[in-house]
Amino acid sequence: MKKTLYILAVILTLGYVVWSLCIMSQRGVFGRSEGLNLQRMEQADSAIYRTIADGEFPGAVLCVVRRSADGESMGEIEYLKAYGHRAILSADGRMDSVEMTEDAVFDLASLSKCVGTTLAFMRLVEDGKVRLTDRVDRYIEDFKAWDSIAEPEKGKRRIAKTPQVVESEDITIQHLLTHTSGLPAFINVQKFVQRCTENGATQDVLRDSLVRHIATESKRLSRPGDKVRYSCLNFVILQAIIEQIAACGLNDFAATEVFGPLGLKNTWYNALDAATRPFDATTPIVPTERQADGTVLYGEVHDPIARVINRGVSGNAGLFSTAEDLAVVASMLMNGGVVRLPKAGMLGKIGFTTPVRLYSEQTIERFFQIPEVYVGQHTRALGWDAAYDKGGCYGDLMTADSVASHTGYTGTSMAIDTAEGVAVILLTNRVHPTDTGSLSRTRAVVSNIVMSALE
Repeated sequence: MKKTLYILAVILTLGYVVWSLCIMSQRGVFGRSEGLNLQRMEQADSAIYRTIADGEFPGAVLCVVRRSADGESMGEIEYLKAYGHRAILSADGRMDSVEMTEDAVFDLASLSKCVGTTLAFMRLVEDGKVRLTDRVDRYIEDFKAWDSIAEPEKGKRRIAKTPQVVESEDITIQHLLTHTSGLPAFINVQKFVQRCTENGATQDVLRDSLVRHIATESKRLSRPGDKVRYSCLNFVILQAIIEQIAACGLNDFAATEVFGPLGLKNTWYNALDAATRPFDATTPIVPTERQADGTVLYGEVHDPIARVINRGVSGNAGLFSTAEDLAVVASMLMNGGVVRLPKAGMLGKIGFTTPVRLYSEQTIERFFQIPEVYVGQHTRALGWDAAYDKGGCYGDLMTADSVASHTGYTGTSMAIDTAEGVAVILLTNRVHPTDTGSLSRTRAVVSNIVMSALE
């Protein structure tokens, strides 16, 4: 009797597994079948190899991911290929050529603004802890507004000793996310640190000093909302707001609320003053620039604000990741905030998945669109670039008005065509070993080839 029951249980279990796999296949869990025209993709390979031969960067990883047929499963990675070399110099500056691999971990630079800071901020908006229309001074004390100062008529001297304010307008969260706050693009890190240390500031208070400097001293160069001025300072302030509300570091909040739920395996900030590192000696980290002392940055963020002042965890830069992890992020975004991930344990190994909804469809749509007040004037969505008419990293063949993209100074980029349901991720080590490489045209050329190869 027991043997009969055991056999029956095995049959039922196998039947359930087969049925589930059939259902998953119908739902597109195993991705799209259309794929890419591989002969066309050879043109993309040639374009990348040409740029490497021209000395613009030593190596690259290209990843193309399609939205799943059911609109909620992990998209099919249609193309994943490594090119050239991950490194040509070792950490101590000696010649050490290492081939690029598909699992290479890149310093995302300003792509961190989207994958790290923006995704973290979306979580706060959905949880009702912040509004896009909130004034920044609600969270950052004494954060000054933009003021219009009356100028004296020609030939007359101003009698008043204090400026005469004609108009004043507050800076909001939306202004920061769309780079329309009027804040300067950057600061001179060396001069800022020198000034702070001369005034007795220690390393552990440099970050707070930077926030105070932006809040009370940085110029407001234009009326909020009038002009797009791409600025790392916007995202330094967004980081400060996230950390105040969450009562923890941006790195911890993003790991708990975004990277962990998405099952990302190699996406992290390297907090330089922490007791431990988020990686070990075997991690295939892509190095960046050789420093003045001859050493090469390995796993330390390249951006000076993020490295020198914010010590590895910064709203404007600092995130490291792989092409495959970014493909998961892109799939979630193309699916409207949800992605199916493998179940834990044996069930996951045999193909069982579970949906993980990180954001609502409304949130994704809101952050990917240019705010209504800027349509026809500006080209920035919330945290993302939507400037289709100006080229960018997505070339000429992606769907107008349906593209969200961003680039990183180190040579990284991600472009998502939400209408077509395809994302092109191109990661390079442009600044290794010297900050002289260029790939703006290569990004567009590769994107054009990918779009022409869709089947």
